[in-house]
Amino acid sequence: PALVRPLARRLRAFTRSRARLPFAGLTGAALVLGSDVLLRAVVPPDTAVAVPTGVVTSLVGAVFLVVMAARARDTAGAAPAERLHIRSRTVLVVTAAVLVTVLVGLTIAAVLIGDSKLLLGDVVNWAQGRAGRTVSFVLDTRVPRVLAALLAGAALALAGTLIQAVTRNPLADPGILGVTNGAAVGAVLLVTTVPLAGSWSIAAGAFAGAAAAALIVFGLAARGGFRQNRLVLVGFGVATGSAAVVSLLIILTDPFNATKALTWLAGSTYGRTLPDVTPLAVVLAAGLAVAVVRRTELDIVSLDEDTPKLLGLRLGRGRLGFLVLGVLLSATAVSAAGTIGFVGLVAPHAARALVGRRHVRVVPVAVLLGAILVCAADLVGRTVIAPAQLGAGLMTAVIGTPYFLYLLVRGRR
Repeated sequence: PALVRPLARRLRAFTRSRARLPFAGLTGAALVLGSDVLLRAVVPPDTAVAVPTGVVTSLVGAVFLVVMAARARDTAGAAPAERLHIRSRTVLVVTAAVLVTVLVGLTIAAVLIGDSKLLLGDVVNWAQGRAGRTVSFVLDTRVPRVLAALLAGAALALAGTLIQAVTRNPLADPGILGVTNGAAVGAVLLVTTVPLAGSWSIAAGAFAGAAAAALIVFGLAARGGFRQNRLVLVGFGVATGSAAVVSLLIILTDPFNATKALTWLAGSTYGRTLPDVTPLAVVLAAGLAVAVVRRTELDIVSLDEDTPKLLGLRLGRGRLGFLVLGVLLSATAVSAAGTIGFVGLVAPHAARALVGRRHVRVVPVAVLLGAILVCAADLVGRTVIAPAQLGAGLMTAVIGTPYFLYLLVRGRR
C-alpha cells in the first residue's frame, strides 16, 4: 500500500480505492515473487532452497520502512510530559526496602526451586565445598543462571532509564528501538561462525551489533529531535531486519549451532556459566557509577533542549555518552541472557511512578525492578512446564506488550 499510495498524486484513477486495492494486491505479489527470484539469482541453488522467501521480504521491508520513516514528517506532537510527582524520602526508603526484600526472597526461591528442589542447608554446604555431587552439579548450573537473570534485568532497566532520559521519549527502549536485536545479530554471528568463542568475545560481538543498530536508529531519528513516530518506526524497521539476519545466520550455518543461537533469541539463561556473567557485572558496575555521578546532568538533559544550554552543558557530548553507555549495557545483557524485551520500557516507568522523576531515586529503583522482573520471568519459565523450559524473554513479553500498547494509547490521548 505504501508503494501504491503515491501514485494517486500523478494518476487520478488511483485516488479511488477500487483502483488502488487490486493494484496493491498485484504489487504485493510482485514483491514476494521478485524476492524469491532475487534470492535464487544471488544465492547458490543448494542454499537458496533452504532460505525462506520471508527472510528476503523482511530485509527488503525493513530497509523500506527505515527509509520511509526517515523521510516522513513526524505528525505526532512532543511526548506527553509525565506528571511531576513529589515524593518524600520516606516513600523512597519504604519502596527500596520492599523491593530489596522481594529481590532477596525471589533470589532464594530461584536458587532452591527448579527441576530439582533444594534446601537452604544444601546451599550452605555447597558454598563451603561440602555438598554432594548431585547438589554441586545442580547449583553449579543454577546459580550462574540466577546471576545472569538478575544482572541482565538490572542492566536493561538502567539502559532504558538512560535512553528515555536522553531522548525524552517514553517509548524509547533498547528492545523497541532495535538495539537488542542488533546485539543479537552480533552475538549469534559469533556463536554460529566461531563456536568456541569465549564470553568476552561474544560480548564484544554483541556490542558491535548493538552499536551498528544504535547508529542507524539514533542517527536517523536525531534530525527530528527523537520524536515518537520516527524513533519507533526506524527502531521497528531495524529490529525486523536484524531478526531476518539472525534467521539467515541460523539457516546458513552449521545446524548444530542453531539450538545455541535460538537460545539467544528466546532470552534464556540456559547453560550460562560464571565467565559468561563476568562482563555484564563489570559493565553494570561501571554504568551504575556513571549514572550516580552524573545524576544531576541526567535530570537536566531530560527536561528540554534549552535548559542544558543555558546552564552551559554540552548537550551533544552528554547525550552521546549516555547513549553509548545504554548501548553497552544492552549489548552485554544480550550476551549474558539473550534478547529480553520490554524490561527497559517497564522498569523506568514504574520507578518514576513510585519515587518521582529525580534520577538519584529512579536509577536504583529501576535497577531493582528490572532485576526482579527478569529473575521472576526466568524462574517461572524454568518451573511452569518443568522439565521443559520457556525463555525469560517470552515471559517478559507477556507483561511488556500490554504495557507498550497502553503507553501508545495514552500518548494519542
